[in-house]
Amino acid sequence: MCEELEISRDSYYKWLKVKDISDKYLEYRKKFYEEVINIYNLSNKTAGYRQIRDQIVFKGERYISEYMAYKIKCIDLKLPEIRKKRKNLGKYKTKENISEESFRYDNIAENIEIKNINQVLTTDTTEIKLEYDGKQHISFIADAYTGEILVGIIGKSLNSDFISYNLDLLKKTKYDFSNIIIHSDRGGMYKSGIYKTKTNDMNLIPSMSAPFTYSHNPWIETINGQFKDFIKSNTPKTIDELQIALSKFVYYNNNIKIKRKLKTTPINYRYRFE
Repeated sequence: MCEELEISRDSYYKWLKVKDISDKYLEYRKKFYEEVINIYNLSNKTAGYRQIRDQIVFKGERYISEYMAYKIKCIDLKLPEIRKKRKNLGKYKTKENISEESFRYDNIAENIEIKNINQVLTTDTTEIKLEYDGKQHISFIADAYTGEILVGIIGKSLNSDFISYNLDLLKKTKYDFSNIIIHSDRGGMYKSGIYKTKTNDMNLIPSMSAPFTYSHNPWIETINGQFKDFIKSNTPKTIDELQIALSKFVYYNNNIKIKRKLKTTPINYRYRFE
């Protein structure tokens, strides 16, 4: 047979040996299939192979390498990875011929090295267009260090009542807000009188990014992008569907998703300090 195929006997026996190992390796990977699919579906089809691997390892029952997680998810099961488009690259540019006074801002968070929770909160809003209920605004307030979402609500318009309700919900959480920085962009709701008054009453220190610099608030921009990825596979059409999706996302982010920096979930990390 080797002569007919024009291969050496050594190559044939080496192939047999490797094939046997490959078959055993495949059988071992199959033991993780169900668990990988469950984690992938729980994340609403957004979890990458690294996140899947981290969640399996966090449970402590079995060990799986990143390469094996990649083989299972992307090669064996062929579950797609969510990839973001770089559509906003170069979109935001500083306007010219504007007086220097327009660029004055108080970006306190930019000069702080965040080493733990209860140092900097981050907030922003993002737009979602629904088929039946039109444009809606999603507002998040999160801990910049852990990524834990403290407030996530839906609003039709960015008015004083909306920002006031945001801060009222934040006040009901268990955080100690004494001298904590709350960082945002330069949206009108964050420059309003009600925002300044309520943050002052809560002993929060407002901080704002420079104009046209969305990269100055990367913590909350990451959460905004992750939420939009979260609803890609099952786009909500009504406010009720959007509310359900938002609740699922907040729960997944806070209680299930493993943050590599923390090596645990945001909720578990916070409990260490209570």
